[in-house]
Amino acid sequence: MAFRRVTLFRFFGYKVKADASWFFLAVLISWTMSSKVYPHILTGQSQNAYQWMGVLTVVGILFSIIMHEVAHAIIAEYYQMRISNITLFIFGGVAEMEGELSHPRGEFMMAVAGPAMSALVGLFFQAAAQLYILYYHADALSVVLKTLGLLNLEIAAFNIVPAFPLDGGRALRAIVWHYKNNLVTATRIASASGAAFAYLLMGYSCYNLIVLNDMVAGIWWGILGFLVHASGTSAVQQMETRALLGAEPVARFMHNNIVTVSPDLSVSDLVDNYINRHYQRVFPVVDGGLLVGVVSLSSVLSLDRAKWNWLHVASVMEPLSAHFVVAPDASAADALEIMQRYGREMMLVSEKGRLSGAITFRDLASFLSISIKIDSDRPVKTGRVAR
Repeated sequence: MAFRRVTLFRFFGYKVKADASWFFLAVLISWTMSSKVYPHILTGQSQNAYQWMGVLTVVGILFSIIMHEVAHAIIAEYYQMRISNITLFIFGGVAEMEGELSHPRGEFMMAVAGPAMSALVGLFFQAAAQLYILYYHADALSVVLKTLGLLNLEIAAFNIVPAFPLDGGRALRAIVWHYKNNLVTATRIASASGAAFAYLLMGYSCYNLIVLNDMVAGIWWGILGFLVHASGTSAVQQMETRALLGAEPVARFMHNNIVTVSPDLSVSDLVDNYINRHYQRVFPVVDGGLLVGVVSLSSVLSLDRAKWNWLHVASVMEPLSAHFVVAPDASAADALEIMQRYGREMMLVSEKGRLSGAITFRDLASFLSISIKIDSDRPVKTGRVAR
C-alpha cells in the first residue's frame, strides 16, 4: 500500500518528497541513536543532550540520503534518463525516473554514482569532525559529525553489495543486461542475488535477537532484509510489466461501452437511474460532446443525502487531470502505473477533448497474468514510449 507523499523542498532543482514511512524511519533513527548508541559513546550527558544528538543525526542522514540520490539523478540526466523527483521512504530514498532505462552503460554509471557520493559525504563529515576538534574540542557535536561520517562510509560499503535493489545489484544488472541484451532477464538474475542477500540479513537478524539478545540490531537487520527482498520482487514485477505493456497503446485495451452522464443531472437521478442500474463506480461527465469531468461513487457517498435532490453533477464532479484521462496512443504501462499510484480502477481515454472509451485495471492485470505465463522471457524495448 502506498503512503501519502508530501513535498518538503527543492534541492538542485529536484523536488524532494517524503511519505509517511520516512517519518517512521526518522523517529526510529533518532530513538536508536539517543537511547542506545550515543550514551555508550559519550557518557555523562543529559537525556536532553542525547535527544538533540539524535535529532542532529537524523538531519545529517537526511542530507546524506539526498546527496546520494542527487548523484544518481545527475548521472541519469547526463545519460538522458529523466528524473522527476527524489522521494524519501523507509528504505532511505529513491530518484524516481520517468520512462525507462536507456542503456546498460547509463544504468551502471548511475548505480555507482550513489555509493561514490556517500563515500565523499562520509569523508566530508570525518574531516569536519577533525577540524572541529582541532579548533575547539571534542564534545557532543564532534561525536555526531564522526558518527555521520562513519554511517555514510558504511552506507557506501553496504550499497556496493551486488544484491538488487542495492546500487551494487543495479550495477550487476547493467553488466548482465549488456551481455544478455535482455533487461527482464538481467533484472531477474540481479533480483535473485538480492533475495539471497535478504535471507542472509534476516538470518543475521535472528542471530542478534536469539543468540546475542540484541533487540535493536535484530530489528534493524530484519527491516533491511525484508525491504531488500520486497523491493527486488517488486522490481521484477515492474520490469515484466514494462516489457509486456511498454510498447502497447492504451487503444488496444480500450472498451467503449461506458455510460456517460450530463453535468445538469441531479445527484439523486445519478444514483437512481445510473449508479443503481449500470453499477459503474465512475461516470464520465459529457457536455455538448466534450468530456468535462468525472463523477465517482465515492464523491456521491461523501455528500449529505439531504442534498442529493438539489445538487447537480456539475457541482460534485472532479475536474479532468492526468490522474483520470489518458490518450489512446499513450503507453498502457504508464496508464497502469497511474492507476496503481492513485488507486484508480479505471481511466478514461480521450482524444481532442472527446471521450473515446475507458481502460480498466482489471483488464490490464488479466492481460499481464496470462502473458507472463505464456511468454515470460519476452525482451524489453529500451526506447522511450509515447506520452
